[in-house]
Amino acid sequence: MAKFVLFLGVLFGLTAVVAGAMEHGVRGMIVSDVSGADVEVKGDELSDPPPSPEVAKRLSQYETGVKYHMYHGLALIGLGVVMAFSARGQVLGSLSAGALVVGVALFSGTLYLISALGMTQLTMIVPIGGSIMILGWILFLITVLLFEPLVDREDLE
Repeated sequence: MAKFVLFLGVLFGLTAVVAGAMEHGVRGMIVSDVSGADVEVKGDELSDPPPSPEVAKRLSQYETGVKYHMYHGLALIGLGVVMAFSARGQVLGSLSAGALVVGVALFSGTLYLISALGMTQLTMIVPIGGSIMILGWILFLITVLLFEPLVDREDLE
């Protein structure tokens, strides 16, 4: 199971980088949605000033989704390493990974939809995803507390 958790962590890292790279395209979608017309975003810089407070808010929501997506990808990699080297905590580690995956899907995924497509009716899903991520971190903490190396130092001598 540790290998699968490592795989998920790397996959989350990859998809977070892809989501971050798509920010400029998403900016165009947001500007078009807010203005109600097909507007082309001018300039090649990602730091172009946003044309309105609504666009700035939605871009910030998108960036928050990307950050939490990446942070939790790194957390899954760490969890996979802990699980790979521990004789205990495999079940809790798996539950932690599941909670982190579901939490990120609900939290970041909903922020992506809200920001890029303006689906504000989904806003109440974001705190549910955040709560599930917190549960995942609590289970990760317990997994670390249960950590028992597969090989004792004395066995290596």
